[in-house]
Amino acid sequence: MLRVRKRTRRAASPAFWIVIAVACIAAAGVRLVASDRGQVLLVRAGLGGRFVPALSSHLDVALARCFLDLGLLRGDVRAKALDRSGRRVRQYAFDSPPHLTPTLCQAAIDRAARRAHATVLHAEVTHQRGSELVLELGFGARAPTHRIVVRPPPPPAALAARSGGARVALVLDDLGHNMNATTRGFFELGVPLTVSVLPDQPKSKAVFEAAQEHGFPALLHVPMQPDGDADAGSDPITIDMEPEHIAARINRLRERYPQFIGVNNHMGSRATADRRTMTALLGTLRQHNVFFLDSQTTARSLAPRVARELGMWCPRNDLFLDDGVKPSDDVAANLERLAALAKRRGVAIGILHPHAETLAALRIHVPRLQAEGVRFVTVESLRPKSRALAKEAVAGG
Repeated sequence: MLRVRKRTRRAASPAFWIVIAVACIAAAGVRLVASDRGQVLLVRAGLGGRFVPALSSHLDVALARCFLDLGLLRGDVRAKALDRSGRRVRQYAFDSPPHLTPTLCQAAIDRAARRAHATVLHAEVTHQRGSELVLELGFGARAPTHRIVVRPPPPPAALAARSGGARVALVLDDLGHNMNATTRGFFELGVPLTVSVLPDQPKSKAVFEAAQEHGFPALLHVPMQPDGDADAGSDPITIDMEPEHIAARINRLRERYPQFIGVNNHMGSRATADRRTMTALLGTLRQHNVFFLDSQTTARSLAPRVARELGMWCPRNDLFLDDGVKPSDDVAANLERLAALAKRRGVAIGILHPHAETLAALRIHVPRLQAEGVRFVTVESLRPKSRALAKEAVAGG
């Protein structure tokens, strides 16, 4: 008769469990350090100074989204770097939108800071410029990384006084595919427009001719390399093109469409962020006395900086009114935002597209804005007349 021996399991030694526990704690520690929350804890403990730049970048993104939610445009927020006792502090300053109080702005900024694991370290109201609200944000009790200055909104009377000098330039983009009733409707709005025409399209030449008949200045909407794999169109300018090839491309387009007075980029997020490409392109445009309108498809665009170095005028798009087909109400709201920016700053540029919804919104709201004193002008009319003024405009963006 066979005897079956039972195997007895030996209990694991305490050392084994200690190793497991240490490994688990180490893994949890690594995960904590890899997270924003863990890095903030280390910064507050005085052990994570090297994490502050990355955390600050995350806070910049959260604040940018907050400013958009508050209805602020790119030109509304003034940013600069401050040096505070050897520490770099990023400052954002803006006027509170008319429909909001500084207190409501503070609440929105506080929520944005918490999303980025930052806190409001200090808040006070100063009386330097009419009860400014000053907030200091950061990740450590004694190390603010950001300073936000919220000024009270201008009184309605002041905004009304400024409206007489408010100029809005509308750029009708992506033309050249056809000359249908919607496109003709934009030409018949009765306000100055700047049209931007894609090259090598079935109706490109027809659109240039129609613009000339209506007295509208025309830009060439040059396809340029985007980020990712999106199709920019035929023969786009790319970052791997040699400068002489970029010059040859522009020269051929100039011969084919002699009417254009400026160029703006179709897509081009990658190309406009490449210094070599923009230096070659803007240098060629300068030879033709043609300006470049930066469509601002990326915040990383180097067009204004390169233009400043070349002594060129380079206006920038402030807002896409209908990026993608949007309902008329959305277009109307964006047009209102653009007009509000022009009232505060004097000038605003917006890009729109030949959509029926966009045309419907403009037919209703353009006359109302004109009655409020907003003037619709062409981009070319914003060009400084003197060389000194041109340099100042380029420097100011």
